[in-house]
This record gives sequence, C-alpha cells and structure tokens, in this order.
Amino acid sequence: MTAAAAPPLRVAPGVHRISVPLPFPPREVAAWVIEGDDGHVLVDTGIDTPPARGALRDAAGELGVTPGSLRHVVLTHAHIDHYGLAGPVRAWSGARVCIHAREEELALGWVHGWPTDRAAVADHFRACGIPAPLADALLAASDRIHQRYEYCPPDEVLCGERGPLPGAAGWEWILTPGHSPGHVTVYHAGTRILIVGDHVLPRISPNIGADLYAENPLADYLGSLGRLRELPVELVLPSHGEPFRDLAGRIDWIVAHHEARTAQTLDALDRPRTAFEVTLRLFPDLPPDNFLHALREARAHLMYLRGLGAVERDVRDGVNGLEAWVRVG
Repeated sequence: MTAAAAPPLRVAPGVHRISVPLPFPPREVAAWVIEGDDGHVLVDTGIDTPPARGALRDAAGELGVTPGSLRHVVLTHAHIDHYGLAGPVRAWSGARVCIHAREEELALGWVHGWPTDRAAVADHFRACGIPAPLADALLAASDRIHQRYEYCPPDEVLCGERGPLPGAAGWEWILTPGHSPGHVTVYHAGTRILIVGDHVLPRISPNIGADLYAENPLADYLGSLGRLRELPVELVLPSHGEPFRDLAGRIDWIVAHHEARTAQTLDALDRPRTAFEVTLRLFPDLPPDNFLHALREARAHLMYLRGLGAVERDVRDGVNGLEAWVRVG
C-alpha cells in the first residue's frame, strides 16, 4: 500500500519540500525544489511508480514549476527511491540531470553490469555462509530491485569533492560517501541550509553496507560525517523524516551508534564465524525481508574492523569457500 503524499511545504525562502510516496518503508521520500538563477532546480525525484509520478507532478504544479522553468535535476545518489523518476522528469521538462561520477559508475553497474555481477553476488552469498534457500531468496530479491531500474544517462557529471550546484548561485554540492559511494549533499552557506539526502536522518541510522560495490563504506561514512559536522548548519533537510536543526548532535548520536555496533561485532567473534553467523548474533530477531540490509551492515562493520587491524578474514575451501572472520590477538 502506498501512502498518500502530503502537500508541498515551503521550508525556507526559495526552498520547498515535495513528499513523494514509496511502495515500501519508509513510505515517502522528499524531493526538494530550489528557486535558482533562471528557473527551478529539483534535488532528487522519487521512485518511478504511478502514484509517485502523480504526486511529483501535482506538487510541482502547485509550486509553479513548469517544463520551461525546471532547469536542472540533481541526484544525491542512485538508489531507486531518489533516482527512479529522473528520466521521466527530463523527458517532461528537458532539464539537465546531474549526478556524481562515482554514483554514475554505480548506476551503470547496477543496470548494465547486473547479468555479470549476479554470479559474483551468488558466490558472495555462499562465501558468507548463507544457507542455500535463503541465498536463493536474497538473489531473487536483488533481481527484483535491479529490474526496477531504468538507466538515465546524466547530462552533467559532478567530479571531485565539492563544487557549485548547477543552476543555483550560492548553493554547492559536497561529496559525502558512505550510504552510497557517490552520495552528495547540497549546501547553502549564506542561509546555512543543508539538503542531506540519506546521509543523516533524524530518526534512524542510514544503512551503511559492504557489498560487491563498496569495500569499506563505514570508514568512508564516518569520515564524511566528521567533515560535515564542521559545517555551520542551521536547518537540515533529510530525504526521510522531518527537517531538523541540531546536525552536530545527530551526527554525534550516529557515530556513537556505530561505535557501539562495532564493539558488538567484535564481541560476536568469540570464535571464528561467518558473516551470516555474525549477522544473526547482531540481529537475532530480524524479519526476513530486512536480512539483506542486515548482512551488508554486519559486513561493513567487519570490513571496518579489518581496516583497523582488529580482525582477519580467512577463506576456507578455495576462492568460493566460506569466509571465517577471526579476531586478531
């Protein structure tokens, strides 16, 4: 069931929030309209479903966004709930779609590389020690995710760590990897507004997961949080949940959460364990639908500990054999 979208909301002068419904939790994602230099800039689009298309179109109309006024679409990252409507919005308006180079590489892999990557993912599930029936179910779920994607070649690729936001003077994008390798946030120094995407959320910790496409995302994420914490910010605009003001306090909470989860991960290695076994120790009451996210998060903490020299990964029975994670010392 898809929740009804809320009406568009003016959150600051020249900045508006559009609620786009999702067919899965958390049930909605925010798209942001910025009144730019000579038209509008849209930050994120929502997923491509009929309710999402209708909600985005209707809210844009209420805000005075027309095909002629929408100049740029800037994507914080390539996850389907942010990226999905980029192509249809461009077809409607002619707006130029912008995404970071690292995220563009990821989108290409998800769409065109999946037939090849699928076999590697199946081997990865086996190496993690996942029982065959669950591994098959996770692979089928991954197939469904990839089938939702319609590749949208960008008109502009953002490169580097930071730069001016296309079409909006005074705004800039900042590379903040972690939740996704090429995730960007959007910042206005004059008003101290930060459109934060999925990098910092007000009620939950964003999923930080290691997989075929991200080797040590938790190290990237914690580094990004540290850099973002230094920004003077008065209003934070997240993709999920309500706007909030205490960015530093929220970052401190998230960092403490990951420190605690890292300690729990290390404690789970009272003997050599597979990533599957570690996941069950960390999330004993997990619903099956959330297992893939949990596995990716458990591996992110294992890879982070490996980077610190606290654990090692021992591969048994050949290249595609079981991974056993062991404590060092």
